[in-house]
Amino acid sequence: MLNTQNKKILVVGLGMIGASLCRALKKSSSYNTIQGYDIDKKISQYAVDNDFIDNFESDLKKAIEASDIVVLSVPVSQIKSTLNIAKDFFNTDKVFTDTLSTKNSILNFLSKNKYLEITNFILSHPMAGTENFGIQNSKENLFDDAVTLISPLNFSKSDNISTVKNLWKSVNSNYVEIEAVRHDKILSVASHSPHILSFVLSNITNQHNLNNETPWIYSRGSLCDMTRIANSDPKAWAGIFSDNKENIIEYIDKYVLELNNLRSIINSNNDDDLVSYLTKSKPKK
Repeated sequence: MLNTQNKKILVVGLGMIGASLCRALKKSSSYNTIQGYDIDKKISQYAVDNDFIDNFESDLKKAIEASDIVVLSVPVSQIKSTLNIAKDFFNTDKVFTDTLSTKNSILNFLSKNKYLEITNFILSHPMAGTENFGIQNSKENLFDDAVTLISPLNFSKSDNISTVKNLWKSVNSNYVEIEAVRHDKILSVASHSPHILSFVLSNITNQHNLNNETPWIYSRGSLCDMTRIANSDPKAWAGIFSDNKENIIEYIDKYVLELNNLRSIINSNNDDDLVSYLTKSKPKK
C-alpha cells in the first residue's frame, strides 16, 4: 500500500456524499489533512464546526494547489465550472477522482479541452447513498461494505490508480474496475432508471391523493419501499437524468414496451401466460 500519512485530501462539494467521505476519512486517520470546499461558505463552516474536516478554503484554485488528492463531489450541474478551474492541475503530481453518478459531462469536458491523454484523473463512483441529502444527513459509515466503481482512463498512471483505490479502501469500501465509457450505460439500469420509476409511481400516487385518504400507505409495504427514493434531491437527479438522457430514454422506451406487453397478457385472461411472464421476471442472481 502506498504511504498515505503525508497526503492532504481536498473534497470539493460537501453534500451528503462529500461530507460523508470527509467524515469517513477523518475516522480512518489514514491521511494527514482533510480539507473541504463548498460554494456555500456556511456549509464549509458547518463542516469545520462539526469536525468533518480540518479546514476549508474559500478559493477553489488555492485549495487544489494545497492538496495532494482532490475528490470532486459536486452536483452534475456544477462539474463543468469545477473542471474549468481544476484543469490547470491536470497532468501534474496531484491525483483527481470524483463521486459523480454520471461520467458523460466529465468525459466530454476532457475531450473538448484536449485532455484525452490525462494521467492523473481516475474516475470513481461509490454505490452508496440514501434518499436523504445535504450535509446534515451525512454518515461516517456510509461507505462501509459498499462497492465503488473505479474507471481509469487510457493514460492513467498505475500509481495514481493505486492512490484512488487506497482512498476507497481507507473508508472500508470495496471496489471494482469498469470502463469509463460503459459506466453511464450500466448506471442507467442499476440506479438511474429505478429512480425514474420511483418518481413516476410517486407522482401517480400523488395525483390520486391517496396519501390524504389513506395516510398509512407510506408507512410500510410495497408502495413505501418503491417510492422511498423518490424523496431524493430533485435538482441533483434532474442533472443526472439530463446528463445520461440517451441511456435513460432507451430504458424508458423498453419499459413502456414491457408494460404494454404485460397489459396485454393481463387483459387476455390467460393465467398460464401471466404466471409464465411473472416467473421469467424474477431477478437473476
